[in-house]
Amino acid sequence: MNRTIHLSILLLSFASVSAAGFLPPHPFTDDARGTTAASFLKSPASARLAALGFGAAALKGPDAFFYNPAGAASLQAGEQAGLLGYESLLEGAGRGAGAWLKGAPGGVLGLGAVYRYDAGMEKYDIYGDAAGRFDAYDAAFSVLYGARFGRLDAGASVKYIRSKLDDRTAGSAALDLGAIFGSGAGGVDFAVFIRNLGPAMKLGSERAALPSELGASLGWHYLPRFGLFLDARGPSDHSPYFLASGEYSIPFRGGSSGGAASDSLFLRAGLNFKNNSDLGMLGVFSAGFGARLRGTGFDYAFVPYGDLGSTHRFTLSRRFGGSGGPARTAERVQPAGNMALLVATFSAGEGVDENLARQFSDLLEAELKKTGKFRVLPRTEPDLIHIERSPLFASLDEKEKAAGLSDRLGAEAVLSGSVSAAAGGFMISASLRDASGGQLYAGVREAEGRHLFRQAARELAAEFSRRY
Repeated sequence: MNRTIHLSILLLSFASVSAAGFLPPHPFTDDARGTTAASFLKSPASARLAALGFGAAALKGPDAFFYNPAGAASLQAGEQAGLLGYESLLEGAGRGAGAWLKGAPGGVLGLGAVYRYDAGMEKYDIYGDAAGRFDAYDAAFSVLYGARFGRLDAGASVKYIRSKLDDRTAGSAALDLGAIFGSGAGGVDFAVFIRNLGPAMKLGSERAALPSELGASLGWHYLPRFGLFLDARGPSDHSPYFLASGEYSIPFRGGSSGGAASDSLFLRAGLNFKNNSDLGMLGVFSAGFGARLRGTGFDYAFVPYGDLGSTHRFTLSRRFGGSGGPARTAERVQPAGNMALLVATFSAGEGVDENLARQFSDLLEAELKKTGKFRVLPRTEPDLIHIERSPLFASLDEKEKAAGLSDRLGAEAVLSGSVSAAAGGFMISASLRDASGGQLYAGVREAEGRHLFRQAARELAAEFSRRY
């Protein structure tokens, strides 16, 4: 009985949305192709996401402004980000985009716009004769809010849409909603979202629904610097389809200003099976690259469309404030000092269990904060917990671990080490590495008992602070 009631409510809700003009006839099937308006909203205005086949909705960062608003919640309090993008589309059309986001203690706020133009289109009279040329454009202006709730990132975006075709204009409004869940196992994130949900647009005597879309994305950080993504999409004007993509980052050696998340080269590729039936495999593949250096980023994407041609997309970005890494709320980021330092969980050596090694890591982190020489990133960050629990992470050497943690968490240096049992007490080894994994300094301390861990941590913290 309860199942019948729930099904009836779902069907009534679906019918209400369809009746309001939010969905085209025969939604989520190929029969609805070509029946929606504002097609410029179908793909995100981001070169990074374009290189990933317009998938990877589980990614976090400013680019998510144009796709899944939950991803924009990754900005930390006090951090700001700006984006400018341009795309050379097919048949002489183009699209520009811009956005500005600011992290605050209560969440992330953003403003943005997307503008698509078709210049100099040919006009014909009722007899088929040329009657001059005309212009057409589409524009959308958006306001975004995102926030973090533990392992859940959530966001919403409201947009006003305006279209012009010769002397006819139309307007509408739409809502984007999204959420990203951190699973806590192996660096896996799961995202869900809905885009472009709003009333139909009326252009002249014609009414057409917006290109609304449901989506889900699974992001698996296979290695700290390599992410794999599997997405499913349900557009209102097309049958459902799948996407697969990957992104690999290569930290620049010696580049640590602004964090490893800034000082890196990124290689990307994606498979979007939406166009497979029409364009074949040449319309499925996309690729691109990006670079981050001292808070400034550049991204490029090459997206072929088979015999129709290819498109090129560019995005220029800039991040101000914060460490340039994933989000951390203001109360958890230490404002003192200049170097963004991450204390990794120390490994348990012979005769020592993991809890004891973790206890020393906590003590060392606390002592480093007291020196005022570092901006110590919190070890309670969910991304750090996910990475350190991954079996693949355990197989890396110390250099690869440090570079990977810097890349994912935006640290300029990583302090790691081990605690082992020794004659008469414990032997503690600590190593400070930069964003590329290169060793800056190493220190060793002995403690006759665990009651002297704090003293050993205080001595190591003082030693590191004197040198940096």
